Amino acid sequence: MSEPADAGDAADGRDVERVEVALRVTADDLDPERITRMLGVAPTFAGRKGEDVDRAGVPVTQHTGTWTYALPASPEWELGDAIETLLEQLPADPALWESLAGWADVSVVCELYVHDAGGGARVPPDTLARIAERRLALRLEIRGAGPG
Repeated sequence: MSEPADAGDAADGRDVERVEVALRVTADDLDPERITRMLGVAPTFAGRKGEDVDRAGVPVTQHTGTWTYALPASPEWELGDAIETLLEQLPADPALWESLAGWADVSVVCELYVHDAGGGARVPPDTLARIAERRLALRLEIRGAGPG
């Protein structure tokens, strides 16, 4: 695999315009209050299966229970730094994560807004190790940057 000759935006040399990261916990029988107690942070979004929730002004029925803790987007972050910032705000206890992963789907979700199809982002090995220690899946959602 070769490195692209010019892999970034001409203005700042960056492939990724914006990074958004979140921890997402899903399960059919998910109790959002239980997840909040376990992780010690309030969700940015939570809903029980079957509950009607507001998504950008549109009422939607939850198909599964969801608990999400998202960091505010920042154009300053590199992907690895954003993930590290998220993990630093959550407990490090392996037993807690083992328990949670035993009955729920738990993921670090990263939305990458890229300038073009040739772009890329790097996650350092130490960050990947911290994700694996917590038994978290890593989900990358690549999106076009769109009009500025």
